[in-house]
Amino acid sequence: MNAALLARLREARGGFVASSELGDAATARADLDELERFGFALERHPYQGVAYRGSSPRLCPDQIEWELNTRLIGRRVAVWDRVSSTNDLAAAASRSRANDGLVVLAEGQTAGRGRRGRAWVAPPGSALLMSTLLFPEGAMAEPWWLMALGAVAVAEVASTVVGCEARIKWPNDVRINGRKVAGVLVERGAGAVVGIGLNVNAREDDFSDELRAVSGSLRMFANEPLDRSELARDLIRRLDDHYESARADGPGRLASAWRSRLEPLGRDVVLTVGEGLVRGRLVDADPAAGLLVVDAGGIAHTFDHAAIREVEDRGEE
Repeated sequence: MNAALLARLREARGGFVASSELGDAATARADLDELERFGFALERHPYQGVAYRGSSPRLCPDQIEWELNTRLIGRRVAVWDRVSSTNDLAAAASRSRANDGLVVLAEGQTAGRGRRGRAWVAPPGSALLMSTLLFPEGAMAEPWWLMALGAVAVAEVASTVVGCEARIKWPNDVRINGRKVAGVLVERGAGAVVGIGLNVNAREDDFSDELRAVSGSLRMFANEPLDRSELARDLIRRLDDHYESARADGPGRLASAWRSRLEPLGRDVVLTVGEGLVRGRLVDADPAAGLLVVDAGGIAHTFDHAAIREVEDRGEE
């Protein structure tokens, strides 16, 4: 596929690009035909040229990779139609360190999963189902840093698209106005896999009655269907930027970004720790150090992330 031609048409922002700018007429015609077969909406005019009218409903590898210019994450991108789980495919690729930075995307999953073995379900072709294989060292080898990496990158992308702030609900969900739009799952093996499920173009009716009140998609807040390939490009770039910054200068910037978006920070919470409950105000949080809660008696308690099962936001009680 001619990704350069696609980029040129998109850059015109709905305007016509003269046929004379498209190169050899026969070659351009064949390239335009290929774009339309893939699902891109184009308008051809005998005098004005060609105008871009809409994205393909399918993920487009050439569009995602075109001038991506990342340092590690996304230097290889694989797009599948239907898989058991993108995390499974990325984990299988961990047999070779040459796959460091590999990104696996799929249109649909038959066995997508979330935290504590919960299922992740999304209508085929509606979400970004993406897993990134990494071989981190130092601080970033800690799964909680990788979870923060995924959550921050997703929250930044979501905020940019919908025009309002996306927040992180401990430990791995991204929400907009209280509705979950994404989840992050980190799994370790020979390498580390950062799995992301982001609801992009699902409609409210696509969610079950049980999930409709608490789940959402970017489309529901942007009020229009979105180009998943462009979202994938943006997400890959943000993952790469935060990961490379953390490797070069330490994860301080990532910690700050994660903390600033954490939903219950500064609010009253109930923590489920083991079989017990802890009530207090969440006054500080860090992907490595855990959560700092001050109880009603003014006593501070620090809890390691691994010891916490759930965090319930009780608001300003």
